[in-house]
Amino acid sequence: MMSREFTTREKILLLVLCVLLLGIVYYEFIIKYVDETIKQYNTEDMETELLIEQAKAQSIMDMKSEMKNTKAKTGSVVASYNNIKNEISALNDIFGAASTYNFDFNQAIKDGDAVRRDINISFTAGSYSTAESIIEKLHDCKYRCLIRNISINTSSGEGISSGSVSVSMTVTFFETMYNANTTDGLEENKDEGTTTSKTK
Repeated sequence: MMSREFTTREKILLLVLCVLLLGIVYYEFIIKYVDETIKQYNTEDMETELLIEQAKAQSIMDMKSEMKNTKAKTGSVVASYNNIKNEISALNDIFGAASTYNFDFNQAIKDGDAVRRDINISFTAGSYSTAESIIEKLHDCKYRCLIRNISINTSSGEGISSGSVSVSMTVTFFETMYNANTTDGLEENKDEGTTTSKTK
């Protein structure tokens, strides 16, 4: 078996070769991997950020469109207290198409400069479409109001799409103390109310 000791020159060459091999391995499996991973994450982050910004922009556009449509559709006003006579007149016009109707007015409630008046309404109509039209007109009333607790029942077992219907709901009219000429009625018992009815 032959063996010999490496010369200094050979040792230096082997050392250089080892360093080069380690450098190549380090570059191929560490540096390139890390660099590609960083690029991938950066791309994903940019795509995510772009999607978020696009979603925000779309939401803003939708919101502006909704506000514009609401502003165009809502011509209601908050009248000064006490606007009950005008509200009754508007209600009589709206429910003129009903077969019968009944309004039960609760006492007006003052909360700061805001005033609200709950009205329990029940009515009958010859058809569901007539009732729907009445509710739509009430929704579009010139005086600001909120419709709550709607209940619709048929007078027969034929279904809601045919025959007469009876409807009950609570409507809240909103008024303001701004430019109000009176506060009469705001301190009375709110359980006391005024009832208006119509029968055909």
